[in-house]
Amino acid sequence: MSEERNIDPFSLLILVLSIIAIITEIIGPFASFFLGGYSYRYSCLNCEYSTPVDFILQYLILILFVIQIIIALNELLPNKFIPLDVTKYGMYLAILTWIFAIIGLASFGLTYSAYEWWPELGFYGTVVGGVLNTILFFLYQKNK
Repeated sequence: MSEERNIDPFSLLILVLSIIAIITEIIGPFASFFLGGYSYRYSCLNCEYSTPVDFILQYLILILFVIQIIIALNELLPNKFIPLDVTKYGMYLAILTWIFAIIGLASFGLTYSAYEWWPELGFYGTVVGGVLNTILFFLYQKNK
């Protein structure tokens, strides 16, 4: 007889959303401002117009998403490599993710407040990923 194992949809969605959020953070700028003329400047992982705060927080956000991926993989694999229940910590990390994104954007906005500035793909991807992962971790905890 074959043993059927059900795949947890919450952990699978957390895994996919975290990967998408990491990709949007890496390929897209976090925020931008209009310098004048036809000149735009960006805050990203390798841009010179990132503020120290949003630059550090962008890397911390990536680390938080990697940890969320590890937690989701732990729940998806049949033999867990972390024997403890760490999903509630995943929810706290997901909350920290979107809080860090908002603080990073506020830092960018305060630094370049003399210019017209706006959030970009990297910000939206991390905030949406963090909020959705928070909801999914909460639902996972509730449905245990």
